[in-house]
Amino acid sequence: MRRIAYSLGLVLVGVGLMVIAGFMLLPSVAAQTPTESELPLPSTLPLDEYEQQLFQFLESKRYQELGWVRDKRVRDTGPFIDGVSYGTHPAVRIYYSPEVYTWLQNGREGDLPDGAMIIKEMFPPPAARYADMDDAAVNDQLAMWTFMVRDSNGSKDGYFWGFHSTGAGVDNNDYPFNYPDAGFGQYCARCHASAENDFTFAALRNIEGEPGNPVSYRVDNSWLTPTPEAAEDQTKTHEDLAADVDPEELAAGRPARDINADFVELFDMFGPVAEENVVSIPPVTYDHVVSGPDGPEQFITSDQCLSCHDGQTPPFGPNMYLMPTDDQEGVNLSPYGEWNWSMMGLAGRDPIFHAQLESEVAIHSSGDLPETIQNLCFRCHGVMGQRQFHIDEAGEYFTQDILQITDPDDPHAKYAALARDGISCTVCHQIVDDKQPLQDILTGQFDVSPPGADEPGLSTIYGPFDDPLTRPMQETLGMKPVQSDYIQTSRLCGSCHTIYLPIYDAKGQLVGNDFEQTTYLEWLNSAYQTEFGEGSDPKSCQNCHMTNDYHDQELAFRIANIQDQTYPEADSRAPEAETTLEIREGFARHTLLGINIFGLEMFNQFDDILGVRKTDYMTGSADGLPAAIEASNRLATEETATVEIENVTYEDGQLTAEVRLTNHTGHRFPSGAGFRRAFLEFQVLDSNNEVLWA
Repeated sequence: MRRIAYSLGLVLVGVGLMVIAGFMLLPSVAAQTPTESELPLPSTLPLDEYEQQLFQFLESKRYQELGWVRDKRVRDTGPFIDGVSYGTHPAVRIYYSPEVYTWLQNGREGDLPDGAMIIKEMFPPPAARYADMDDAAVNDQLAMWTFMVRDSNGSKDGYFWGFHSTGAGVDNNDYPFNYPDAGFGQYCARCHASAENDFTFAALRNIEGEPGNPVSYRVDNSWLTPTPEAAEDQTKTHEDLAADVDPEELAAGRPARDINADFVELFDMFGPVAEENVVSIPPVTYDHVVSGPDGPEQFITSDQCLSCHDGQTPPFGPNMYLMPTDDQEGVNLSPYGEWNWSMMGLAGRDPIFHAQLESEVAIHSSGDLPETIQNLCFRCHGVMGQRQFHIDEAGEYFTQDILQITDPDDPHAKYAALARDGISCTVCHQIVDDKQPLQDILTGQFDVSPPGADEPGLSTIYGPFDDPLTRPMQETLGMKPVQSDYIQTSRLCGSCHTIYLPIYDAKGQLVGNDFEQTTYLEWLNSAYQTEFGEGSDPKSCQNCHMTNDYHDQELAFRIANIQDQTYPEADSRAPEAETTLEIREGFARHTLLGINIFGLEMFNQFDDILGVRKTDYMTGSADGLPAAIEASNRLATEETATVEIENVTYEDGQLTAEVRLTNHTGHRFPSGAGFRRAFLEFQVLDSNNEVLWA
C-alpha cells in the first residue's frame, strides 16, 4: 500500500516529505527490520529490577532505535473542548513491537506472545499542537509513557501495565504508600477489558504504511488561546493519578501526637518508646495478590477490585463520587471507597484488635495456647490469609508474626498480604448459603464458593443485582458475578458476629465454651429480625450498616467503571451488550460502620505506623477517612438511640428527673467485644450554663 501511495503522490526529493490527498505524512523513523525489545519478562525479576530496565528502555527511546512500527502521527484519544481533554489518555503516539504488528496483520487471531509490547508515548493534548513538528521536535516534548508488556505468567489478564514519566524512580513502599506506577493487576485493565480481545484497542489503520486513518474527534481552538486556570479541575489523567502525594504535607494534616501526661501517669506500666523502635504494620503497598494465569485462588486482595469499584471523577464521571462544592468536600460513595475506611476493611490492621490479641496471648501463655488463640482470632480478622494458609496446607497455625512478612520470596508473603487486607471483597462476596444450623457456621466458619465450583476456570462472585455484566470481571480476574439473595441477609453477617470461644483454665486445660459476642443473636431476638417471619419493625443488618442513601438522598449509580458506550469511540471494542452497565437503584453503601470513631482516629493520627494510604488513588481525594468519621458520628447521634428527660420535679431542695433511653440499634448497645462501653452523661446547669451537678 505504501508503494501505491508513492505512485499517486507528489514526492519532494531532498525534503523527505510526502503529500497525499491534502495532508502530510511523516516518514518512518527507522528503515531497519524491527527487532524485539531485548528485555526479560517482568515475571522473571523482582519488580524494582525490572522497572529499572524498562524505564531505561523507555527514556532512551530504545524502541525507536529497534525500528518498531508506530502510529501515523500524534493523535487524540477523545475530544478537546473549552480547554478540557475528554480523552482516555493524553495525546498519544504508539509504538508496536514486531509481535504486536504481526498479530494485527493476522487479524488479531490467537493470543499475543509473551514479550510483546505496546508503548504509548503521551503528550499534552490536543494532537494539533504537534502537526507541524518534525520527529526531533516531537521527541523533545516527550516525557510520559504508558505501556503494556505481555507476560502470561504474571496474572490472569496476562499483562504488566504501567505509567512512567522522565526521571521518576521505581516503585517503593515508603510513606505515604503511593499506589504503584507499574505491575501486574493494575487498574489499566478496567478499560482495556472492553477490547475485543487481548486487552488492546490497537488497529492497523493507526499505523504508518497501513490504509485508513485514526479515529478523529472534535477539537476546538481553545488550546490556541491560554485561558484563566480553572479553580479546581477534577479531571484526572494518568500523570495526575501517578503524581506522588507529598509526605510532609500529608503528615502536617494529621492530628497532633502530643503525649497526655495524666494518661501516662495513670497507666505507668509502660515507658515511652522511641519512634524508631515502634513496630509498624507493613504498608498497604505490600497487600497485592492477583488472579494467577489460570485464574484466582480462593482469595485476592482488594486492589484488584478498586479499579472498577472505586469512585470516578470527570471526564467520564462523576460516578459513585459526589464532587466537591463550596459547602462540602468531595465524597467517595463507592464500594471500595467506603469499605476501605470501615473497620471491616481495616480489620487486619486494627490496633485495638491487635492489642486485645496480645493480651490474650500473654494471659494464656502455656503450651500451644498462644498459637491456637491467634489462629482462631484471625479466622475473622485476617480471614483471607488464615483460610488460604489452611487451604494450601502451609502450616498448623496462622499467627500474628506472619502479618509482618514482606519479602516476596517468603512462601508466607501471600498469606500476610491477604490477612492485612482485612475482611475484604472476596470474603463476603463469595459466601454461600450452606443451609447449616447456626452452630456450624458461627465464629467465622462460613462456607465460600471454591474456584471452579460453578464453571471450570471461573470463581463465582455474588452480588444483589439481577443480570450483572460478566465480561469485565471474567476477562481481568477469572471471576463471574452472579445474583444472590443470601448476600442481602443478616445471616451472612451472623457467622462472624456470633463468637463462641473455648475457655481454658490457668493450666491451659479446656474447661468449656461460652459466647464472647452475640450481636447477631441479639438482633435475631429483637423487633427488627427478618428471618422468622418478620418482627414488628423489620430491618436487616444491611438496612442500617449499608444504607441506600446519603443524607436522606436515595442513591443510584453504575456500580462499576469500565470503558463503555459513554467513552470516546475506540477501535476493536467488544460488543456493546457486553460492556453496557445499568444504573442501579438500591445501591448499597459499604460504610459498614458502628460507632468506631476512636479506632478511625487512630488510623488518622498514626497512618504511617498502621500502614494505610490516606489518599484514594482513583479519585485523588483524601476525604475518605474524614467522611468515615463523619458517617460514624452521624450514626451515633441520629440513628443509635434517643434520650428523653421526663417527669422533672423539685421538692424540698431535691431535684428528681426520670431519663428514658431508647435503643434503636436492633441489638444491645453497645454490642460486640465485651470491653466496649457507652456512658450516659447527665448535667444540671444554672442560668449561666455552669455545671451544678453531673
